[in-house]
Order: sequence, then C-alpha cells, then structure tokens
Amino acid sequence: MFDLGLGVSLDAITGVMDYETIELLEKSSVSTFEWSPWCFWTDYDGEIRTAFIKMLDRTGKKVISYHVPFKQIDDIADPDEVIRLRAMSRLRVHIHEASRLGSKLLIIHPSTEPIDQTKRDVYIAQLRKSMLEIEGELALHDMKIALEFLPRLCMGNTMSDMNRMLDGMSDRFGVCLDVNHIMDQYPQIPAIIRELGEKLFTLHICDYDGVDERHWMPFKGVIDFKAAIQALREIGYTGPFNYETSRFNAPAAECLAAIEENFIKMKAL
Repeated sequence: MFDLGLGVSLDAITGVMDYETIELLEKSSVSTFEWSPWCFWTDYDGEIRTAFIKMLDRTGKKVISYHVPFKQIDDIADPDEVIRLRAMSRLRVHIHEASRLGSKLLIIHPSTEPIDQTKRDVYIAQLRKSMLEIEGELALHDMKIALEFLPRLCMGNTMSDMNRMLDGMSDRFGVCLDVNHIMDQYPQIPAIIRELGEKLFTLHICDYDGVDERHWMPFKGVIDFKAAIQALREIGYTGPFNYETSRFNAPAAECLAAIEENFIKMKAL
C-alpha cells in the first residue's frame, strides 16, 4: 500500500513555491506530490517551475496529481449552463497545465459551496454531462479524474452521491477520499474504503474533530487510522498516500518534518 512512498500536497508545505522550498523537498523523503496553480501563482517567467521540474528529474520524485481550483468559475457541475461551459473551457486549460509537470490525475470538487439543496439531482446530471464531454481529452493526455469527497451540504458528501456520479462511467473516473471531509461519518471510513475499491484513486490524509474539517495532523483527532489502513490493505490500494494537512502558518521545514515523522508512525500501523 505504501509502494509510492510518502506523498504530500504542496499546499501543505508552502503557500508559494520558491527555490528554498524546492531544495527542501529535494532533500526530503517525499516521493510524490499533488500541486495546484496556487503553488506557482507568482512564477511569472516560469523559472520556478523549471527549477522544480529539474529537481524531479534529478531525484525521480513525481507530481502525480493536480488539484483543479474550486470556485464557481471552475464548477463543471453548475446548473447554469453558461457557467458550466465556461468551467469546461477552464478545465481544458487545467488539463494542459497539469501535463506540464507530468500529472496524470486531476482532483475535482463535485460542487462549490453553498449550493441549492433542491437542485442536487441537477448538479449530478450536469457533472455527468461534463465528465462525458471531457473523457476524450483525458484519454489524449492519459489522465484520470478523481472526484473529491466534500463536507457539509456540498455535492459528493456521501457514498450515495459518489455512486450516482460514477455509475456507468469508465475507469477514467474515480474518487479522492479526503478523510477530513466525512464529517460525522468518520466511523464509516473503513467501510467507505472497501465500497470504493478500485474506484479509490487517491487520498487526502489528515485528521479532524468529527464535526467539521480541520486538516490536522493524523492522530490528533477522531479518525481510527489503524482501521483505515487495514481497509486500504484489504482492497489492495496502491495509489498515493497523500497528506493534505494545514500549515497553520508554520515554516515549510517545520511542516515537512512533522509530516515525515507522522508517516513513519502511519507505516507502523
């Protein structure tokens, strides 16, 4: 299950990538990364990206996943067809952006927040329409989409939602399980993992209080990680073991050291 080693979302380490952070990551035990456009939003001339890519080439580390932004302008499930079509245009740009670092997995929120709860069926229909429309372009880039479990009253906040979204879809579509987003369903995390099976493409590892998302370091909150790890072993999970913890304004080196230490404990479960 830990075949890919330690994974981290770059947002858990730094707000904006710079040369110092690239050097820090090069010397770290991290093997895989998830990134988003926010990581390079001040990289106007592309030099930081170039330095990061060179680091990947030197070390063999990989940028596996790309987190698509999740404001309404990027909501490919919006009931307003004008907004949905604009979001689809932006998604095509994100596909090309993700390919620059060799990412093969797009993480997408099934909705923004808040949403009109009377239109949940419409959101699912719009999302499925978008997924079918983009499938050919995903194939051209050998990419997949993972719909992220979301909290509160968002779309994708239950297995029922996920099943309806993915029913009949090809193996280019699956799930990103953010264990911090399950809200009061946290005792069901092992069962959710087992039900997802091969549709579980990636993880966002963190902890919380069982009430609302916190993105704490694992073992601080309510999640039974030993049971979750056992469920991952049972389904033969081999995807990224990706930490998405909050920085809480700590320096990058401190955040990274805490994640590396936590991962050692996780592997011992």
